[in-house]
Parts: sequence; structure tokens; C-alpha cells
Amino acid sequence: MCGIIGYAGSKPCAHGVLLSGLKALEYRGYDSSGIASFQGDQIKIVKAKGKIKELEEKIKDVPVVYYLHDFYTCCINPNLMKNDNQSCIDRDIPCEGCYYFGKKAEHLEKVRHFLRAFENRITFVAPAEYTKKHWIAFYPEYADKTIVISHQKAIGEYSGNKETALNEEPLRLGFVGAQKQIKGWDIFKKVVAAAEDAGCNYDFYYFGNGSEKVDGVTAVNVDIATQGKDAMIKNLKEKRISAVFLVCVWGETYSYTTYESHAANCYIFAMKSGGNIPYTVEKNHWGHVFSTEEELVKGILDEKTLREEINTWKKNAAPGAAAYMDNDDILKQFSDKRKAVVDWKSEQISLEQRLKRAALNVIFKELRLKNKQ
Repeated sequence: MCGIIGYAGSKPCAHGVLLSGLKALEYRGYDSSGIASFQGDQIKIVKAKGKIKELEEKIKDVPVVYYLHDFYTCCINPNLMKNDNQSCIDRDIPCEGCYYFGKKAEHLEKVRHFLRAFENRITFVAPAEYTKKHWIAFYPEYADKTIVISHQKAIGEYSGNKETALNEEPLRLGFVGAQKQIKGWDIFKKVVAAAEDAGCNYDFYYFGNGSEKVDGVTAVNVDIATQGKDAMIKNLKEKRISAVFLVCVWGETYSYTTYESHAANCYIFAMKSGGNIPYTVEKNHWGHVFSTEEELVKGILDEKTLREEINTWKKNAAPGAAAYMDNDDILKQFSDKRKAVVDWKSEQISLEQRLKRAALNVIFKELRLKNKQ
């Protein structure tokens, strides 16, 4: 004979509810217990022999790793943009007047409740020093539990695309990434229009898979899903791009395109509000950080000074990486010996669903990861 208890709901501490229920049944004298919970399309099972306290010990000792992909733990708007058009990551502008403000308090209470449930065994992983610094400004109580593990590791050196541009040769300038306002796409279009009006000797390019066409801009399709994970680097090298616009207006927590651009030895234009992009550019001397749109446009239109700036950097800067590999250091966070005994059982799904998943896995391995080595 067995005792069974179930829970359906959204509490972050559902295990606590289930343990309380099991303890209420413990008087029956069972010699083992277990908890099964859904995680995505699988069921996670933790079992233990003996009293309920043995199961409780296993559950409470399981380490928790929380990855700081964005700033959702700080505001219901994960980009920390007031009304989606003004960065507030430095907390130097008031929340009042923002249409996210009304829901912020309730959202943060739920987040803090969730974090408190695991605070004795949680580790926060930030992809960059910039992200860690700004996140612990919101949560100083977790400063000693927050570490930095970058997404990638640099391999070797690439010495190509470091030739200086001759005065009669057009400077090749490119925009890299998504055609979105927060990525600086609108700023780039303003720069293109202003440079055309001023008669600057520039060739503009767009690298990505966006559909918008802009007069005076050559579109280069880049899609890592079909061309491989190094597609952006290869295309920037092939077009011999002198400099790129990474003019995001929100606090990027990492930015793959920053490292891809530098791997192709491209000088980088960044906006001060762009998060880890300007932080990385200034720290490593990879380009020029502008404080405002007006300053950026003015700098681009000063063609003589801009050419000298880029050419000097090309001649004197250390070469970019030959390639970047995925950083598997985060796996060490899961090597703690204090683990529960966990069994995995696949959810019952139809044959059609299984075939679809198998096909998608094949596509992913063959296309997206084909250049991983």
C-alpha cells in the first residue's frame, strides 16, 4: 500500500508543498519516498530510502545555478529600457512615467521570493564582468554568490584584414546584427543618410538576415543556422570591412557580434548605453565609444579624422582571435558531489512528435554546429 500526494500550481517551492504532504502520511510507516516533477517535457524523479527526512536532505543539498542572460530579475522589462526607448540600466532616471512601473513591484516580489527559496545553495553566473557589476547593484546581497563565465574562449590569432585604406579607396563600414531599434538600426540608417548627403567616400554594408532594404547599403545575408556558427566572422573578412556599427542602445549582457567583429579585425563603433559592448571596446581598445547619436554622426562625417583613426588602429592593434570556441567552464558548476539520485523518464509523446524532434536534432547538428571544431 502506498500514499500519494499531488500538487498543481506555480509556486517556486512546490517541493516544499509535496514534502509537507508526505510528512502528513509518514505515520503509516513507509520505508521509502520520492518526488516526481515536470521539467519541460521530462519528469525529474528524486528517491530516497528511509524516513522523509532522508528525501528532504537530498533535495535541499542539490546546487542551483541561475544564469543571468538578461535583467529580468531586475525589472519586468528584461532590457531595462524606460518605455522601450531610454536605457535605465545605470539607475540614473526615475521609474515613474514608465509603462512597466505599475507591474514592477509585484514582479520583483515574485523574483525575490523565488531567489530566497534557494539562497543557501544558489550560484549566479554572469556572461561578463559588466553584467555582474550591474546585476549586483540590484542584488548586493548576492555579490559573493555571483561569478563570471564568458560564453566563449579565443583561439589563436588572425592577422588578415589589417590593411590600411588608401585615401581614394572607400571605407567599408558595416552594421552587424538584427534590424531592431534597440540594436541601433535606426541610428545606422541616420548615419547612412547623413554620409550620403555629405558626399563621404564610404561603402555601407548590412550583415544579417533582416528583410529591410536601405538605399546605399549592400545587404549580405548571414545566418548561422544554415551557414555555420562562424558565418559572421567569415563574411566580415571576405568583404574586408574596415569598421562596424555595434550601436546598441540597451545594456547588452554579452554580445557575440562584438567578438565576431574583432575576430575579423574590424574597428568597432559603439554607443555608451550599449552595455557590455562599450565596456569591452574601451577595456581592450577595440574601437570608439560615442556618448550620443549626434556625437556619432559628427564623428562619421569627419572623414579625414575617421580614416586616420581606423588606419592607425589597424596598424598598431593586436590581431583578433583566429576563432572562438564554446566555453564549457560552466559545466564545472554541475560537478558538485552533493547531488540527489536523479532518474529521467521521457514524457509519453506520439511517434510523429518523436520523428519531428529527431529531424530537428539532425538539422541542428549538421548546420548550426558544423564548424564547432
